[in-house]
Amino acid sequence: MRQKVEMMTLLYDQRHIEKQFSEEKFQTFLQKDTIFPLEGTRKKYRKGDILIEEDDEVDDIFFIASGHLVATKNTENVIDFYAHQDVIGLSHLLLGSRSEYAYQVISNELTVVKYAKEDIIDNVINTQEGYFYHYVHMQNQVARMMEKEALLRLPSEERISRAIWKLGEKFGQSMQDDPDTICFPTQISKGMLAQYTNLNPNTVTNILQKLQAEEILISTKRMIYFDTYKLQAKLDVQ
Repeated sequence: MRQKVEMMTLLYDQRHIEKQFSEEKFQTFLQKDTIFPLEGTRKKYRKGDILIEEDDEVDDIFFIASGHLVATKNTENVIDFYAHQDVIGLSHLLLGSRSEYAYQVISNELTVVKYAKEDIIDNVINTQEGYFYHYVHMQNQVARMMEKEALLRLPSEERISRAIWKLGEKFGQSMQDDPDTICFPTQISKGMLAQYTNLNPNTVTNILQKLQAEEILISTKRMIYFDTYKLQAKLDVQ
């Protein structure tokens, strides 16, 4: 009896759930589920393609295999960015639900594995594991939303600095010869960064120039690099 109680406690422990039922493992679960195994459809998109239009019915769930997406509202408001292992459409499980945002490809190419929403619903509703995967996904979405709201309340310079840190850590690439230097994702332009942080483009340019003068950023014609130690030290002070 004691062993059973311990197993149940472990099963429903918050941290255990978040670790065992991550978004990265969800697709594997769908494919290997013994009750409702699913075969997704692999599809490629080009830069500028729209995955989902704002206010469109969400009929499919997309697992990003490679590439980058931007979520926008009313065309000009950049809400968030998505890339490898992110899931699009899982927040809208009701049939006939509509997307709050438009999702557009910003990398040269995007590869996704697409599943019919109704098939995903069967897995979520009919299996305990499916419920936990959806629960963790929704928790992650809430955390992203709260993080973004907190970002927009910061002073301009700190807002840009933290946005560079966050987006660079998630979507950028460390340099092989200098792991402490990260190349900011080229798919995210200065204009997108301005829209994401809700700042005037001129303000963003001035802050980037200031960070460059402090030798935190190194800017070329096409690339922006940042020193993780120096940027972190600046954020710690702020």
